[in-house]
Amino acid sequence: MVAGVALVADIGRQTVRFGLAGGEDGADPRDIQRFSNSDHPTFTSALVSYLSSVGLRDARLPSVLAVAGAVRGDLINLTGSRWYISLAGVEAVLRQRPMALNECAANALALTRLPPTAFTALPGPAPRPIAPGGNYAVIGVGTGLGVAALIHADGRHVPVQSEAGHIGFAAQTADEERFAAFCRARGGLVEVETLLSANGLLLAYEALSGGKKLSTPEDVTRNAGRDPVCTAVVRMFVEHLGAFVGDLALTFDAWDGVYLTGAIARALEPQLKEPGFRRRMEARPSFRRQLAETPVALVNRSDLELIGAAAAIRNA
Repeated sequence: MVAGVALVADIGRQTVRFGLAGGEDGADPRDIQRFSNSDHPTFTSALVSYLSSVGLRDARLPSVLAVAGAVRGDLINLTGSRWYISLAGVEAVLRQRPMALNECAANALALTRLPPTAFTALPGPAPRPIAPGGNYAVIGVGTGLGVAALIHADGRHVPVQSEAGHIGFAAQTADEERFAAFCRARGGLVEVETLLSANGLLLAYEALSGGKKLSTPEDVTRNAGRDPVCTAVVRMFVEHLGAFVGDLALTFDAWDGVYLTGAIARALEPQLKEPGFRRRMEARPSFRRQLAETPVALVNRSDLELIGAAAAIRNA
């Protein structure tokens, strides 16, 4: 074992990032490298390549894996990828049993290590520092829709993994009904992630434009305010995200704060500051006051999975 050094990994649908944690307390992971999943037949192939590049091929290392998928049992299926993760296989390479957690749970743990400058406040109460006794929710909006909570229990904050992005889509407006009908007509099961994801932006454009298509999610977000269909799509997306934030605050008792992560959430910052987001979030007559007092913030970092994995090592 290399004293004080641990491996951390962010295992996504298209790429995997590795880094090393340990040493100075509070330091971010170092020696970070990214590998394309398509360049390696298995996760362990990419892992061996990384270890060789940093001179640790024969080292015995503790590790934490932040995985884009449901973490259950020894074999973890990677959502939307041909890869799967075998914890026994990783143990054979690292000579120590790895710890695995959902990537959004890692995002939640990362909140405990971030400085105030990592957060951008959205309208409503100002975000408060992560504090003992508080409950928080984290929503990652990107290729997919990740959801986790950070719950205070037994004197520390515990990440709660979930697959809440796959709960059923509840349409509340005419555009949302139109979107859901479009998806059902194609034979799809309409989940919250069906809209609140990168592909969801493209599906929504196709639904509201009468069948026209755009190539990338950026084509939608960059043209909001210029193209009326893009504007309508982004408005629907942001307002439904607001409703989902309210749902999760109620589900997790997350009155102390909800945090939005991911490239799409950051790209939609101007629209998230418009009234529709909080109006839909707070539209619960029985809990309007509590939701009005719940802060929501953007996290302006793209390395949360590795930071959270490093935090999990320190918390173990």
